[in-house]
Amino acid sequence: YQAIQALTEGLGLPQWFPALAILLFIVGLPIVLATSFVQKGFPSARQDPTLLPESGVPVAAEVAGAKRLFTWRNAILGGAIAFGLWGVGVTGWLIFSGRALTESIEERKSVAVLPFVNMSADPENEYFSDGITETIITHLSKIADLKVISRTSVMQYKDTEKNLREIADELQVATILEGSVQRAEGRVQITAQLIDAESDDHLWAEQYNRQLTDVFEIQSDVAQQIVGALKATLTPAEKQEIDRRPTDNLQAYDYYLRGNDYFNRLVLEEDTRIAVQMYERAVDLDPNFAEAYAALARARIWLHWDFGRTTELSKGKAALDTAFELAPDLNEAHMALGDYFYYGHRNYENALDEYRRVLEREPGNARAIMWIGWIQRRQGKWEEAVASVEKGVELDPRNYSEIADLGTMHMWMRQYPEAERHFDRVIALAPDIPEYHRRKVTLYLHWKGSRESARRALQEAAHRVDPARVLVGSPTLIRLFAHEYAEALDRLTFGSARVDSAVYFLAKAELGQRRNQTQLAREYYDSARVVLEGRVRERPEQFAPHHELGLAYAELGRGAEAIREGQAAVEALRVSKDARQGPLRLEALARIYVTIAEYEAAIDQLEFLLSIPSPISVPLLRVDPLWDPLRDHPRFQALLAKYE
Repeated sequence: YQAIQALTEGLGLPQWFPALAILLFIVGLPIVLATSFVQKGFPSARQDPTLLPESGVPVAAEVAGAKRLFTWRNAILGGAIAFGLWGVGVTGWLIFSGRALTESIEERKSVAVLPFVNMSADPENEYFSDGITETIITHLSKIADLKVISRTSVMQYKDTEKNLREIADELQVATILEGSVQRAEGRVQITAQLIDAESDDHLWAEQYNRQLTDVFEIQSDVAQQIVGALKATLTPAEKQEIDRRPTDNLQAYDYYLRGNDYFNRLVLEEDTRIAVQMYERAVDLDPNFAEAYAALARARIWLHWDFGRTTELSKGKAALDTAFELAPDLNEAHMALGDYFYYGHRNYENALDEYRRVLEREPGNARAIMWIGWIQRRQGKWEEAVASVEKGVELDPRNYSEIADLGTMHMWMRQYPEAERHFDRVIALAPDIPEYHRRKVTLYLHWKGSRESARRALQEAAHRVDPARVLVGSPTLIRLFAHEYAEALDRLTFGSARVDSAVYFLAKAELGQRRNQTQLAREYYDSARVVLEGRVRERPEQFAPHHELGLAYAELGRGAEAIREGQAAVEALRVSKDARQGPLRLEALARIYVTIAEYEAAIDQLEFLLSIPSPISVPLLRVDPLWDPLRDHPRFQALLAKYE
C-alpha cells in the first residue's frame, strides 16, 4: 500500500487510486479465507472419508494437495495479480485522461475578444474602442498556437446581456477577453481582463494608463499577456509581427480606424466611399502608412466588384503598389492583392496563392480561410470548398451570411439534411432577414418537391418577417404561393420590399401573371426592361443584367432578343470559369427557352444542370409550374426518371 501511495504521487494519479488498490486486494480476501477453511477442515474429512470425492486418489494425497493451496507463493501471486490489475487501471487512466488533458489544454488555448466598452465622454469614440478590439484580434490571430474568434462574430455581443459562459458556449471557446477604452486629452486608459468562462476565474488582468502614443505598445502587450496566461507558444516571428508599429502619426491612425468602421459595414455604397475618403486622409497625413494604403486598395476593389464601379479597380491597384513598396511582406497588402486577383480579374490561382501566404503568417485569419473556400467553389471543387468554409466558420461562428452560403452550397450539391441544418442555424442567428427564410422554404422544394413542407416553413417565417419579402426574391415561390399571400403581396411597395428595382418589377410582373392580369404583368415586365437596358448600356461586361433582361424580353414576346441576352450572360460567365455563377446563368437561359416554347433547348440546359451542383433538382422541376409545358415531353420525362 505504501508503494502504491508513492506511485500515485509520482505519477500524479487521483487520490482515489490507493483505495482502488485496497479494493482489489480485498476482492482476493475470500479466496484466501476459502483456502484457509479447506486447510482447517481436512482433518475432520480424514476421520469421515465419505465426505471426500471418490477420485481414486489416496486421501493423504488429496489432503496434501489442499494444504498446498495456501502457500506463500500463492499469496504473493495473488498480491501480484491484484497489483497488476491496479496497474492496468493506472495505464488506462493515464492514456485516456492524458488525451482528455491534452484536449483540455488545447481547448483552453481558445479566446474570444469581446468589444471593448467605450468609456470616453464622447460616444462617437466608439470607432476607436472598436479599433482597439479589432487590432488585438488581429494580433492574436497571427499566433498559430491560439484559436481566436473573428471580429464579425464577437462584434455581435456589443451591449449584450448574456453572461460569459453563454457567450463562450456559443463561440466554442474556453476564455473571454473583455475590457474598456477611455481616451481624453492625449491619454488613453485601457483595462483588460482574461477570464476562464467555465470557472469565472481571472487568468490575467491589467490596467494601462498611458500617453496615446503608447497605444500600439499596449495592444501588443495585451496580446502577449494572453499568450502567457494561456501557456501558448509565441514564436520570434509572431512576436515581431505583433510588435510592429504601423504609423507614428496618431491622426493618420485615427482616420484609418474611422475608415475601418465604415468599410466593415459593407452594405451601402456610400459607406464604402466614406471609407475611401478616410483612408485617403490617412495616407495624406502619413505617406508611409502601408496598412492604410492596403485598406484603401481593398475598399476601391470592393467598389468595383460589388457596386460595378469599374474605374475604381486601377485606383485600387495603384494604392496596392504603394503598400508593397513600403512594406513588401505586409499581410494586409497580400490580402488586398488576393482580392485584386479574385474580385478584379477572377484570377483564382493567383488569388489562392496570396490568401495562402496570408495564412502562413496569420493562421487564424478566418476571412482568408473562407475566401479560399469560395474560390474552390467557383473552381468547381465543391467538397474542398465546403471543408474550407466550415473551417473558417469555426473561427467566425456567428457570421450568418457565410453560414447561409454554406447551406446553399449543400443544397446545390443535393446534400439536403446538411443544408437544412445550416439554414436552421442561420435563421436562429438572424431571424429578421427574409433571404434566409427564403432559402429554407426553397430547400423543401429542391429536396422533396413538397409544397406542404415549403408552406410550413413559410408560415413559420411569417411570424418573424413580412412573408411578402420572403416571396419577392423568388419567382418560383410567387408562382406557388401568390394566392395564399395575396394581401401581403398587394401591400408590398418598392420601398418596403428593399430589393433591387429590377427584381421588384419582375416579381410584381410574375404576380400579375398568376392572377391572369395580363396587361398589368406586361407593364411591370416593360418597367424591368427599361431599367435593365440602361444597366446593360452602362455596364455591358456585367452578366446579371443580361440574363434578367433576357427574362423580361421572353415574357414580352421578344424571343430572339431574349435568347441573345440569355446567351450573352452565359458567354460572360461559363460554368468552366465560375461553377457558382455559371449555373445560375444556364438556369435563366432554360427559363427563357421554356417561356418562348423552345423546349428542346430548355431540356438541353436542364440536362446539364442536373449533372452538376446547381440550383435545379428533379423535385423542383416536378413542382414548379414554370416547367408545366414540358410535362408530357418524352425527353423531359426520361430526364426526370434518370436523375430521380
